[in-house]
Amino acid sequence: MYKIELNPDIENDFLTLEEVVEPMNSLEGYFWKLLWVDGQSETDEYSVFELQEVIDQQDGVLLDQEQFVSLGHKMQVLTEALIIGDRTENNLMVNIEDENIYDNEVVIELVKNSHWQIITTDQNIIDTYKVLFPKSEIID
Repeated sequence: MYKIELNPDIENDFLTLEEVVEPMNSLEGYFWKLLWVDGQSETDEYSVFELQEVIDQQDGVLLDQEQFVSLGHKMQVLTEALIIGDRTENNLMVNIEDENIYDNEVVIELVKNSHWQIITTDQNIIDTYKVLFPKSEIID
């Protein structure tokens, strides 16, 4: 497993979901599942509270690549997020508990309103993020 903590280029700034999702645009064949989100959406039409209710009812929300990118555009301010990705859709159904969440190919997590972490089995993903966010730190 590889792990990187993303740091924006501007001091005292934070990365939006849209910025964090952007490098994933080049990844084909991945399925995504939103396991948790908290924050504020861009419009009242897209309610975080309603999204949380759906997440709770369905043990997460499956997203295709287009929906994943769209979510990034619609979420204005996030305080917490947990998103998993895998090329095998069934893994997103079974690897959703704390003890096996890291069995997925990609885990994207926003920790405490400011620290985005990407945990993955794919070194290319880490390299892509390191190029786009040069101040980021590889974590052992």
